[in-house]
Amino acid sequence: MAKQYLLGIDVGTSRIKAVLFDSKGNTAFSSWRDSQPYSEGNHSEIDMDELWLDVSATIKDVLNQREEGAMVAGVAVSGQGEGLWLIDAHGNPVGRAILWNDTRASGMVKTLEEIKKINDNIRRITGSSLFPGATSVLLRWLGDNNPEQLKKASSVIFCKDWIRYKLTNIVGTDFSDASSSLLDIIKAEPTEELWGLLDIGKHLSLFPQCYEPSDYVATVTQEAAKMTGLEKGTPVGAGAFDVVATAVGCGAIKFGDACSILGTSGCNMVVSDVFNPDPNGRTGSELHAISGRFLNVSASMAATPNLDWLYGLFHKDQSFSKIEEQLKSVPAGCGGIMYHPYISSSGERAPFYSVGARAQFTGIDEKTTPLIMTRAVYEGVGFSVRDCLTACYSGQQQAPKRLFLAGGGARSQFWAQTIANCTGLPVFLSDQEEACARGSALMAGVAAGLFTDLEQALAQGSEPKRLDSDPDLVIFYDGLYLKYKKIRDAMIPIWNGG
Repeated sequence: MAKQYLLGIDVGTSRIKAVLFDSKGNTAFSSWRDSQPYSEGNHSEIDMDELWLDVSATIKDVLNQREEGAMVAGVAVSGQGEGLWLIDAHGNPVGRAILWNDTRASGMVKTLEEIKKINDNIRRITGSSLFPGATSVLLRWLGDNNPEQLKKASSVIFCKDWIRYKLTNIVGTDFSDASSSLLDIIKAEPTEELWGLLDIGKHLSLFPQCYEPSDYVATVTQEAAKMTGLEKGTPVGAGAFDVVATAVGCGAIKFGDACSILGTSGCNMVVSDVFNPDPNGRTGSELHAISGRFLNVSASMAATPNLDWLYGLFHKDQSFSKIEEQLKSVPAGCGGIMYHPYISSSGERAPFYSVGARAQFTGIDEKTTPLIMTRAVYEGVGFSVRDCLTACYSGQQQAPKRLFLAGGGARSQFWAQTIANCTGLPVFLSDQEEACARGSALMAGVAAGLFTDLEQALAQGSEPKRLDSDPDLVIFYDGLYLKYKKIRDAMIPIWNGG
């Protein structure tokens, strides 16, 4: 019998990944290439046709690595969320896609945020706050500033939907992507009340058919087969927003699960079976890939860049593993030195908002060494993870029971153990690095009929490695975390110009 693979495609903001997994969700082959976004001033866009060419070439690259005769049983795509991706009645792009990090609508958002009825009700209905790159906001902006372009549109979709359309010729989206700004999250549908708040109700007809992420949608067309090397007729699943796909790929699908992505940003998520929007607007809510469950998301601006900066400063040309072995000799708490990891020049967005927030050490004296400061950075990001996770489950009946880690930072067992001690949660580390693509591949497996559901799909893989927290260090870090928050709260007025 021919070897079977599942193909997970992850279309990020700047990088495209295509990964073949075996039927147990283990990585077999992978390929990637950078995408080609266009940035000028406050505009961030991408040519949709160019993106498809890059994705199809990446798919072909990974398929060329498989054994002769091996087949792909199913495909699904995940991708960056929000932005504005419009196609006309013939399936052609209506101009370049506007990406989620575009800020042309910032002035409009600032004005809308001052209208309490709009701001509060959007948060109540969607679980998320207004921001310039939201699809709903950009629909309003385009209608106000370029109505002729908007009139050409037949459907509003998302990044991964565009790639799935090119694979299948079927227009649609999924509930996870759409829930960020276009859906009444409880009703799981676009409503006149929600769209009317932004005066985009007249565009409701643009909203396409909506699928569950693991739904079967269609099969690969003959034209797409020629472009990608996939077999015509290969089943294609709906796919999901990349944050949701990553949670699935890690294994965070049950109530009580949490997931943190230690990447450029620190994306922290808690699975809930209750929709409870954050009144402060610093935590967003998405529909999870499992019907009836939600993901509460709190994303800090920077995780791994804190270490990149410090290693560049003190440990050039030295490996992380070598330095981390030395860090074990530094006592927990670093002798009273504390680090707040707000290294981004854009400030911080979660679990508080301040464009002026900056990274800082407190407690340094003449005995402080680079090694002590390095451990303080690891701990500081650990406290940031706890800070964001606390915001995610605030108001729920119980705190998370376990924490899955993903992203480049999850390769560090020392850092993972530090986070376990800072949060008091057992940490789980998968041996599969491409969690987002893996989540998509597992959805493809369900869509293709290999698995009955995502729970069964995840059960096929190997158990992730578990790191338990040290009870004594949990108590110790509980006290430090209170200090961490007090310093942070005292600095916010200063960062904000007070």
